[in-house]
Amino acid sequence: MLDADTPRIIMRDINVSYGDKRILTGLNWQVDPGQHWQIIGPNGAGKSTLLSLVTGDHPQGYSNDLTLFGHRRGSGESIWDIKQHIGYVSTTMQQDYRVTATPRAVILSGFFDSIGIYQQPGDAQLALADRWLSLLGMQQLANEPFRHLSYGQQRLLLIVRAMVKHPPILILDEPLQGLDSFNRHWVKRWIDLLVAEGGTQLLFVSHHQQDAPSCISHRLTFVADGDGYRYINSEV
Repeated sequence: MLDADTPRIIMRDINVSYGDKRILTGLNWQVDPGQHWQIIGPNGAGKSTLLSLVTGDHPQGYSNDLTLFGHRRGSGESIWDIKQHIGYVSTTMQQDYRVTATPRAVILSGFFDSIGIYQQPGDAQLALADRWLSLLGMQQLANEPFRHLSYGQQRLLLIVRAMVKHPPILILDEPLQGLDSFNRHWVKRWIDLLVAEGGTQLLFVSHHQQDAPSCISHRLTFVADGDGYRYINSEV
């Protein structure tokens, strides 16, 4: 169990490079309990590299001063020790979600960290999935093919899928990308409602400050500086 007072993420003077190309240089960042962050910057600034450090997927996490959920990276924790604390949704994930599934099955798959359902869910899990569908106003669509839903409905279902286990951190990587004006507003509204429901903290990655839902309390901004970027930590 994660201690309520433990910082979720601590990064000290983070440097990541590929050959001669520096991706992150001297990044300092800390996510404390209760904070909801927007991570903002242009393509190529290093946002995806930052996320891969947070999820434990980047090998250079071992050579940096990086502490995730109370454990210094490389101190013996497994990648699954890290991932159990994280829910993750991205546009790419939605595009790659090719399994023939219903909205109910998409939500249920979040309990098993799988794409598709390969074991029998329990009664409590089924009831919770149906409750989420009701809250979203999608109960009539419970058995429709996922691919037949609107782009905004698909995105929201994947966010709920990531939330069903109440992860301490929910990463939404460009969650409004590809949505029209109505669906952008609708998804942002639901993100605020979902985050308000429990103790999950949000890392909301985007290109534009105005994309942020109203729950955002802090902002990490990548600002162009010569050939690289500098990083601004600020309260909202």
